Amino acid sequence: MITVFNGKSFGLSGERSSGFVQIDRLLVNHITSFTPSGFVVFMALVMHVDNDGYCWPSIKRLVECTGLSETTVKTALHYLTGMKINEKRLLEINARTSPNGRTTSNGYKLFPDSVEHKPDVKVTSVKQERKDTAKEDDPAFILYKQFKVARWNLQTLELLTITDKEWKDARLIIWQMHKAGVTSDDVYVRTKELLGKWKPEMVTVRSLWKHWDTYASPSYANTTTSINVEDWFNDNNG
Repeated sequence: MITVFNGKSFGLSGERSSGFVQIDRLLVNHITSFTPSGFVVFMALVMHVDNDGYCWPSIKRLVECTGLSETTVKTALHYLTGMKINEKRLLEINARTSPNGRTTSNGYKLFPDSVEHKPDVKVTSVKQERKDTAKEDDPAFILYKQFKVARWNLQTLELLTITDKEWKDARLIIWQMHKAGVTSDDVYVRTKELLGKWKPEMVTVRSLWKHWDTYASPSYANTTTSINVEDWFNDNNG
């Protein structure tokens, strides 16, 4: 009834899509089975789902997407887990745990009774796997290194000292840059441009990204990149 696939398209606006969701028209026959909030939350989950039918947006993320209160979102999720269409469950919630066994958040499996799902597969967290990855192996880390080099006017990357906590604090914004196709050279040039206009203490990763397409460098042309739909949404799950 709902399928997800990777791809990209370009329109007159120049904006690109990270992927597509197809909704069968047969769903219209079941819309009245949803509560209004349940349908909105369900569609938000659909927009986060990967090609295997799994997703793990946080409650905070669902609140932001839907405009509903946290209580309403939780109530809707509970409702969706008990809902069936043609005797097939709509949603299954699996608690995700960290390597030490602590429950971290929920993962969601859409249409868990589908033959496409392996019965023994739970919603595993790609994000959890990333937590155990050294920052040096993160493909976005080089962007932050270049920001530091430009911000502090260093001559080489080897002079950098970046703690795990510092990287954790900056990683969300840096990954937004990475997913948008920004390169380390772009970061270096843009940081230097801001340093020429602002006081050094005003130039942070957050301010750099916030003003990326404004007066920081109005001539910048958007880069293109090929991104899987699951990669596009992963950073919004925690």
